[in-house]
Amino acid sequence: MKLLIILSIEEHTQEVRKLLREEGVPMYSETEIYGFNTEEHKPDLSNWFAQNQDERFSKMFFTFQEEQAVSRVLDAVKQYNREHSETRYSPIHAYQLNVEASA
Repeated sequence: MKLLIILSIEEHTQEVRKLLREEGVPMYSETEIYGFNTEEHKPDLSNWFAQNQDERFSKMFFTFQEEQAVSRVLDAVKQYNREHSETRYSPIHAYQLNVEASA
């Protein structure tokens, strides 16, 4: 079992939903998040949410899936980002985390 997390700016919400549906993810959750960029702290994270702005409305999607489903979604996100070069400052970010245990 894997935890899939997808982070995107608000403008990409429909694309992420479509991607999840097309890759056969039957159930997921999403929540609003806010990305901030401050002068005091500039992490070395290129193309992050608020790289060029002070505040950015974003979405976080998450789901628990089998590894094959997560791999399909990660591949689809990579392909989407390659095909949409206009998103280079705000690409969709996707992460796979191992689930060590559950109850």
